[in-house]
Parts: sequence; structure tokens; C-alpha cells
Amino acid sequence: MNTLKTLLQEVNSIGFWGRLFGWRRIKQLLVEAHTELRLLLDNRDQHQHDLGVCRHELTQMEMLFKSSERRITDLARDKDVLVVQMNELRDRLRERDKEIVDLKHAIETKSTQQIQSIQMLDAFRNEVIEERRREQETKQAQALEKQERQRETWQRHQADTAERLKSICQKHTIEYIDKVPFKGDPDNTIRICGEYIVFDAKSPAGEDLSNFPTYLKGQAEKAIKYSKQEGVKKDIYFVVPSNTLEELEKFMYPHADHDVYIIAADALEPVLLSLQKIEEYEFAEELTPDQRANVCRVIGCFAHLAKRRIQIDHFFATQTIELAYACENYLPADILEQVKEYERSEKLNPPMEKRIKSIPVGEIEKDTQKVQREAEGRGVFIDPDQVSANMNELPLYRP
Repeated sequence: MNTLKTLLQEVNSIGFWGRLFGWRRIKQLLVEAHTELRLLLDNRDQHQHDLGVCRHELTQMEMLFKSSERRITDLARDKDVLVVQMNELRDRLRERDKEIVDLKHAIETKSTQQIQSIQMLDAFRNEVIEERRREQETKQAQALEKQERQRETWQRHQADTAERLKSICQKHTIEYIDKVPFKGDPDNTIRICGEYIVFDAKSPAGEDLSNFPTYLKGQAEKAIKYSKQEGVKKDIYFVVPSNTLEELEKFMYPHADHDVYIIAADALEPVLLSLQKIEEYEFAEELTPDQRANVCRVIGCFAHLAKRRIQIDHFFATQTIELAYACENYLPADILEQVKEYERSEKLNPPMEKRIKSIPVGEIEKDTQKVQREAEGRGVFIDPDQVSANMNELPLYRP
């Protein structure tokens, strides 16, 4: 392009004759101009190609720009959502911070209360420990006092037994022997029906009662020195303190020539009264035949009734055991477990027998009639005559 411009300028400047005689120069300039024109054409094609490439790249850039705009729109939308979620999370975080503050306050309050409770518990524990210590000291003092009283009681047991025995003998007109006419020196001796009955007072030597049964057993063997004497009853009684009975398991020591019975000091009076009944047997010869028959009849009826009662009780015991086994074998497990719960909660307390209280026959008969009326009111038929008739059909003795 620059060469063509130079050529034109030179042509215009030299005129006609210069143009005529400067043709070579012009031809050279034309060749250069042609060469430059081809370069320009080649550059134009290259520029057009580059322009096409730029247009293609521009189109791709526009597409990429539109995609970026859509992405920016999506990101903006996601940003809004995330902002909302972030605000919610901030609100929840503030709530959690508030809850944490409340919990810290509650924990501090509870910790303070626990510290106060622990202090109160420690104080209470110290009081309990102190109270238990005082109770232990009191119990130890009471135990020592009890042991001291026991030792004093055991030391006075021989004298107390003699005084009590003399008082009972005087009360019931029983002969008390101060000095026995036979060999030996028993603690106490009485005389009933011409026989001497020995009551020896025995008490532990120390606080340990574990050796007391062995001591009684040895003394029971040595008591043969009394039973060998003429006129001395073969039954010998050892009187022990009442508070030692719980340590004893055996209250009779049988031997070939004599028997030794262990009784409490509180049981002296009923024992003496039962021994005094022996005197009444001496007057049995004075009874008339009718009185003897009546006595024998009453004793025979009691013996028959006792044996029949044993037989009936055994029959009902067998039936009751079979019924108990049937309950365990045939009842469902859940019902059986509930039955056992009720069984464990039940408590059967028969009337307690008291020494000073008699049992009148009229009262027993009245109770029996009351039970019979209640049974008949519930539809249970009870006819004593038929019951006794059918019961008597059972054999009493083995053939």
C-alpha cells in the first residue's frame, strides 16, 4: 500500500516526459505495488479467517456468558435460600445459646443445691454415726448390765430355787425335806407317797453357755448316786434358770437306772402339782365297782377318741397333700404363681394356749354349734349321727 502511494506521488510529480522516460522506474514500482497488493490480499484473507475465528469465539463467549448469567441467577437464588437458612440457623443458634445459658444457670443452681444437700447429708450422717455410736454404747452397757444380772441370778439360783421350792411346798402342803436320811446331799428334796424326789439346782459357771449342755449331761450321769439310794424316786429333776433354756436342745437324759429331767425355775409349781397327783392314786382302792367302771369307761373313750382323731387327721393330711400336689401339677403357671403369692401372704394363727386359762366344755360346745349353723346356712349338710356312723365303719386297728 505504501509502494502504490509512492508510485502515484512520483508519477504526478515528474510530468509527461518524465513519465515517458521513467517507465522502468514505474514498472519496478508497479511490480512492487503488485507484490504489496498480493500481500494485502493475503493479509485480508488472513484477517477474514481471524475474523471468523473471532466471531466463532465471540459466539462461544456469548453462549458462555449466557450460561454464566444463568449460573449467576441460580447462585443468586441459592444465595437467597442460604441466607434464609443462615438466618434460621442464627436464630436457632441464639436459642441454643440461651438454652446453654439457662442450663448453665440451672447446673450452677443444682450444683449449689447438691453442695448444700451433701453438706446436710454429711451432717445427718455424722448425727446418725454419733447416734449409732451412742446406741452401740447403750447396747453394750445394757448387755454388760444384762450379763451382770445373769451372773448375779445364776449365783443366787441355788438359794432362790430352795426358797421358791419351800414356798410352793408350804402352799400346797407338800413335805419338804431339809436333811435327807440317805447318802448324798442334794440341793432340794421333797417327799410324795413315801418317795424322795430330788430337785438339784444347776446354773452356768460363767458367761459362756455353750458348755452348759455338756455340763448338764455329765451331771445327769453322776445323778445315779441318788437313784441308787433306797426310797429315792428314779426321776431326778435339774432346775435351771429360765434364761438358759434357749441354749438347750435336750430336756431329758434317759439312763438305765434313772431319768433326769431339765425344768425351768418357773415350772416348779406345775411339776410339783403333777407329782402331787400321785397321792390320789393311793385312794383308787376305795372306789366302788361302778366308780372304777366309770373311770375306765371315760379313759377308754378318751383313748378311742384320740386314736380315731389321729386316724382322721392322717386321712385329711394325706388328702390335703395330694390336693397340694395336684395344684402344682395341673394349674397353669401364671395362676400357680399367683396362688403362691396369696399363699405366702396368708398367715394362720391358731389360738394360743395359756397356762392360767382353762377351756370350758360348754364354750367348746357353743362354738361347735355356731360353726354347724354357719355351715348349714351355706348349704353344707352336717348330721353328727350319720357322720359318726360312717366314720365308725373305718377300721381302727390293722387286721
